Amino acid sequence: MKYLVLFPCVAALAAPGALAQDTTATAPDTSYVEYADPPISLPLGVGLRVPSYDRVNGLTVPWGPKLIIGYDKIDLDALVSYRSHLGNWDPSVQGSFRPGYGNEIRLFVGRGTFSNDDWIRADLMNSAASLVVGSDARNYYRADRGALRYTRNFTTSAATIAPFIGGSVEKGWSTGSLTPVKTPWSAFGRTDTLKMRRPNPAVLKGQINSVLGGIGLELFRGEMEAKLGTTVEHAFRAPVETCTIPPGGPVCTIDRGSFTQGTIHGTANFPTFGAQTFAFRTHAILSTDTVPPQRYAYLGGTGSLPTVDLLAFGGDRLFFVEAEYMIPLERIMIMRFGSPFIALRYAAGTAGVRDLPSLTQNLGIGLGLSVLRVDYHIDPASNRSVFSDRSAISFGLSIPR
Repeated sequence: MKYLVLFPCVAALAAPGALAQDTTATAPDTSYVEYADPPISLPLGVGLRVPSYDRVNGLTVPWGPKLIIGYDKIDLDALVSYRSHLGNWDPSVQGSFRPGYGNEIRLFVGRGTFSNDDWIRADLMNSAASLVVGSDARNYYRADRGALRYTRNFTTSAATIAPFIGGSVEKGWSTGSLTPVKTPWSAFGRTDTLKMRRPNPAVLKGQINSVLGGIGLELFRGEMEAKLGTTVEHAFRAPVETCTIPPGGPVCTIDRGSFTQGTIHGTANFPTFGAQTFAFRTHAILSTDTVPPQRYAYLGGTGSLPTVDLLAFGGDRLFFVEAEYMIPLERIMIMRFGSPFIALRYAAGTAGVRDLPSLTQNLGIGLGLSVLRVDYHIDPASNRSVFSDRSAISFGLSIPR
């Protein structure tokens, strides 16, 4: 009986195909399957974007979903930005549409706080400086804005050329205060009238309708990088202030006018000898006719002219140039931080309304390690501006702009 029971088992082991299950007919398809991400997403899982901090808005926290269709062919952000010091919730829609290779249409519609001085410091650096030492290198105004821009990119192995045309409609008004009493918090400089309590210039309330055109250029060859951007704005309708001086005193009225303003911003970085590098930066604005204050730009303080009071120079015309030569001390190596460096710097600039005053020059030397640095600058002129000191010491970060 035992043999009769065991025999079928042995037979099954000897011929497994006779009793095993045939899975070939129901085997899953293992061919490549492409899974597309959903078109609507929440960045960082909850929709938060990179916040910022300054002396007018306080903490700005943007939130909202992102829409991506067709592998970035359509990329839109629907945002609401909360500004803690103003107590405002600003809605906006911004993004891009790429109808074909090299073509891009960008749009912005919404309410916000705007500045013409963001070329001086990057957003992260300006937020950190405002929060820690109360140094906000920007002036601001509020506006409802709608803007549309078409860009055509031409790319080669060594350059990218991007001409663009566009238009905008903007209705602006002043923000902040000429005599601020309450300011956002900062670790230092909160009550300093040249820092967190620095007055924010007023602008003319009204609407600006304008067309824009320009070109962007990027050059890259080996370790050399250079960028140049030019923008020309022609406003058909803008608020302008006209003043007369009758016997009873000056009388000013706000009329409607037109203006043309051009902006140039350029940077270049390249190696020289060994690990030494040279960096160059320039920014210039030229305007015709009468320009409303919301198109003024400002200059002065760490990031531009350290011996000059923060943003003490301003107007519808501006010129700034900066050159820095950096020398790493390669024979000195500090664990986790690398080699310290010496930086030699020259900067010159000025700004005014309808005219450019004499240039203010700065000569400086800096010492740094990793991203931290300390600089000492002097104004060598014998007839210095009342807004410029003989010398200035500044502490900051060495981060490429």
